[in-house]
Amino acid sequence: MEVGRLINYSPERYLACMRALRAAYGNDQINRDPAYCQSFGAKLPDSTLCEPGTDVRVLGIGSGSGDVDSAILKKLLQRHNSVYNRVVEPSEEMIELYKAGVSEDTSLGAVKFDWRQQTAEEYFQTKEDTKFHLVHAVHVLYHVEDLHATLRDMWEQLADGGYILIAIKSGKDAGAKLWYKLWEEFGQGDRLETSLRTSDDVKHWLDAKGISYVTSDEDGFAFNVNISECFNEESEEGRKILDFLTQTPHVSSMPEMRSMALEYLRRNSSVVGGKFLHKRKFEVIVASKKGE
Repeated sequence: MEVGRLINYSPERYLACMRALRAAYGNDQINRDPAYCQSFGAKLPDSTLCEPGTDVRVLGIGSGSGDVDSAILKKLLQRHNSVYNRVVEPSEEMIELYKAGVSEDTSLGAVKFDWRQQTAEEYFQTKEDTKFHLVHAVHVLYHVEDLHATLRDMWEQLADGGYILIAIKSGKDAGAKLWYKLWEEFGQGDRLETSLRTSDDVKHWLDAKGISYVTSDEDGFAFNVNISECFNEESEEGRKILDFLTQTPHVSSMPEMRSMALEYLRRNSSVVGGKFLHKRKFEVIVASKKGE
């Protein structure tokens, strides 16, 4: 049973399910996307990250099309004259979208981009010596091969005084609790070897290493998704949304799991205008590397 392994089972199915979910967000996400991206910039420290006359060095892991990156870079340029930004992203399509956005945004002219079409694992295997003032991973740690190894590698690439910024599903989120229930009932092996990872898992690693951090999980990092179609057995879009919410392929072909997931979602959703709205909540974790 492929519980929590949707992207491993089929990257194509994963993308189709993600598109169905984004469509189900509707205007809630469309209207909030710019503010959502800018909110990450607001989580950066107000102090300067490096000495005057030096490029701020930024490493983005799984940067996608660069929407969040751009907001972070613009915030940094308010206090620094120039930024060196290394982008690690395995998808050629995403990198091209990122480059297109950069070419149209004159406010990023002081940013030097270094494009690396690699997975996180491929990148960290190169063992480069460059240290960064900011390393960020926004909604990517679900899919790295080894969560703890990736966190260690990110931390090792931080310069003294640098910051790590991570965005991931909040462990307090109703959807995260659904993941835990599904794993308890149907999972096999180690949950951290699947995509069912939350902010709790990141914080446990930081705590074990004695690393202090601050977190944010306010409503700016929450979205309502219309899950009404999930309750329609004939709806292919509903089946895709349910697959994404559980990160499990073809949940609808497994009656016991489908029944459990739908009952949980029904009890943890609000009904507005005849629609079942399920809130998805994320958490941002920021940690600073003290001089060692």
